Amino acid sequence: MPHRPYRLRVNDWSALEDLYLRFAEDPGWPQEARARRAWEHLVQTWQVGAWLGDAQVAVADHGGEPVGFAAVTLALDEPQLGRAMEVGTFVAPAHRGRGANDALKIWSAQAAVRLGAAWLTACIPVHNARARRAFVKVFPGAEVYEHPESAGPWREYLKRRAFAAGEPVRLYVVHLSNFSHLR
Repeated sequence: MPHRPYRLRVNDWSALEDLYLRFAEDPGWPQEARARRAWEHLVQTWQVGAWLGDAQVAVADHGGEPVGFAAVTLALDEPQLGRAMEVGTFVAPAHRGRGANDALKIWSAQAAVRLGAAWLTACIPVHNARARRAFVKVFPGAEVYEHPESAGPWREYLKRRAFAAGEPVRLYVVHLSNFSHLR
């Protein structure tokens, strides 16, 4: 039986809260946002970013139930590279492999373009093979960096993100020129 398409609700903070209450203990939930205070701080950061025009969050809805999210936030904005947005996602276990990830990732590229970005990035922990496969499935041409010394112009950004994550990460970088028609 084909899976019904996902509806994406942008900056729906109530649906995002419902998602947290249901899935914060899931192993796939962002590690740094499991504690209540950390989650509330993260959401406040996204809300301010949305107000400033530097962030958007989409909640994937299936049958009136939130089943995943994608947060697109400002990664960097500098003359050498231009504007880059970072995406982070979560999809409920029952909806993995059923199209929610694809819908959220494609939305994230579209949102990044609308927010004026030339690049979409993702910092994925080295040990998270499922998340790496999911990202590359949607963005097969992504550049991948694991070591700052080989990351060229992304060196400092990769160092900061690995430090913030507290674990080794791989930086995935997608040039959004292929998505410019989606403005």
